[in-house]
Amino acid sequence: MLGPGEPRRLREVVRSPEINPGKTQPAAASNVVLGVVADLALAADPLPRTRFWVDPDRARLVLDEFRAAFERRVMLPHEASRLRGKLFFLLSAAFAMIGRAATLPLVQRQFRDTDYSFVAGSELHECLLFFEALLPELPPLVLHLLPEPDPPLLVYTDASFWRTKRRAREERCSAAFSQLRGSLGATVYDPRDGTVRSASAEPDWAVFLSSRQEDRKTYITELELLAAIAVYPTYPALFAGRKVNHFIDNTVALSALVHGYSGKPDLAKGVNEFYLQMLSLRASVYLDWVPSKVNIADLPSRGEFRALRAELRGIAGADAPPDHLISPSLASWRAPLRSWAAVRPEAAHLHMPG
Repeated sequence: MLGPGEPRRLREVVRSPEINPGKTQPAAASNVVLGVVADLALAADPLPRTRFWVDPDRARLVLDEFRAAFERRVMLPHEASRLRGKLFFLLSAAFAMIGRAATLPLVQRQFRDTDYSFVAGSELHECLLFFEALLPELPPLVLHLLPEPDPPLLVYTDASFWRTKRRAREERCSAAFSQLRGSLGATVYDPRDGTVRSASAEPDWAVFLSSRQEDRKTYITELELLAAIAVYPTYPALFAGRKVNHFIDNTVALSALVHGYSGKPDLAKGVNEFYLQMLSLRASVYLDWVPSKVNIADLPSRGEFRALRAELRGIAGADAPPDHLISPSLASWRAPLRSWAAVRPEAAHLHMPG
């Protein structure tokens, strides 16, 4: 389509003639475009694919600019805007939506902050430390040029939430979460072997509220996001290196995950963790909405396991007891970034799916 790559003879008619035959030269296997390396060296392999990764020199320049603002103890809105634009372009070469949610402090500085100080311990400082740890560790983004024969896993997650009424004799000094009730549910179907798995769990409210506001009327969106996060550490060996079609019936949680970003800090933290899991598992996820009435995970999220077995009858694994859905612990929430970005043992030998 682009011509033979060789000078043509005089008056030779070709489908895609070169503009200037004298300057014709073979295309390079890889090129750097605004800090992103585009590599075509594997495009002719039996399993053709392209790779993209962040140019280390450009990443260092962006981080140096970020660090210089911290050393001056000031970041102005236009500086935050410029840094955010550069980081977003670099993250276009990152796996999935990793890191986008972590730019929230830059958005706040660009549009909302009236105090332009940049001090240690601030959210802006945490943003700097996050990207200093993340950018050097990002693996190449691999895109396959042909459809892969392995079918994707089908994942459905859901959550329920309600409050109990306070009893007349209940002490006012009881725990802030004493009235909170809820449950998480997930159902996973593997078309590779035709098996199904289901899991459920009640959230650990002490851990759940440790990084969230405690005065909200409802936590359904946060729980829906937590259910979406929890299904992956529950079955890490199953998800390692696989494509995933993940269905959620909560549009707010779904939007945050699809865009890889949320203006609400609570959701932004969860989104960040979700995609770090995708990185460590080398899993590729496609997210979509499903109506609540046809979301099979609604049943385990409400403890209706008899109805769940009836709906799944005939599928291998339908009669197995539900697994315990593993929510992130407080230690994992506070763990260093390297512990999230490190490749899980289950995926250590795998390439990222396209």
